[in-house]
Amino acid sequence: MPVTPSEIFDLALERHRRPWNFTVQFVAVLCFGLTLLLHSFLLFATSLILFGVGFLELSLPDMPQGRWRAFVHAFVEWERNWSALPWSFGKWVWFGFVLLLGCLLVWALWTRDLAVLALFIGFGYLARVVAENREGGIDP
Repeated sequence: MPVTPSEIFDLALERHRRPWNFTVQFVAVLCFGLTLLLHSFLLFATSLILFGVGFLELSLPDMPQGRWRAFVHAFVEWERNWSALPWSFGKWVWFGFVLLLGCLLVWALWTRDLAVLALFIGFGYLARVVAENREGGIDP
């Protein structure tokens, strides 16, 4: 039976959205960040292997309840909602902004530029504070 590329993509996306597979791929992305920072071929191979394993059928028990599982479910729901949106101007702008930030982060990790990395950490913390303020009813 022939398999189409869209069926393979749908299967990979469905497996990526499982908690254990998402966790393995998240660790792979962290290993890739360390790869860029440390310039290590061994970490690069590890990150590629882990990312590929994240698409396999993992026969693991259900992930226990906790903060990590709640984070995974929240991120997967956000990803589903974002991918369901039509490609409007706002979505293209958001995609371009995230792509630009991703390229800047890769460059900062590769060159080991601590000032830019500190700006990323500060921006992330500020975004978290703004989100918590909005949840608490404080309008910035």
